[in-house]
Amino acid sequence: MQTHDDRDFRREWLDSLEEKANRMHANGESKITGGDEGEKPLSEWQHKTVHVRHMPPDEHGILRISVGGGTDTPIQLNYCVFRGNRGHCIDLLRKALKAMESR
Repeated sequence: MQTHDDRDFRREWLDSLEEKANRMHANGESKITGGDEGEKPLSEWQHKTVHVRHMPPDEHGILRISVGGGTDTPIQLNYCVFRGNRGHCIDLLRKALKAMESR
């Protein structure tokens, strides 16, 4: 016998994710890549299951990339948020992938 249906689990999971995001926002965490309140993305688009957001450049010229999501979550929330030149960010991601694959 099931204690709750899948919709309940998905709702609880989304609520906990939203609670975490609100807590991080209140504490001023994770603003470098994701942006300050009211900061507008330069562009946004969806490619298959990934939402991509290009934010304004970092004030120090550092490439910043945040990628998250996965297939083991109740709802697919795949995303890539980046700051800096798109081509340079792609090159950096390729280097990071090679480094991850090297072990």
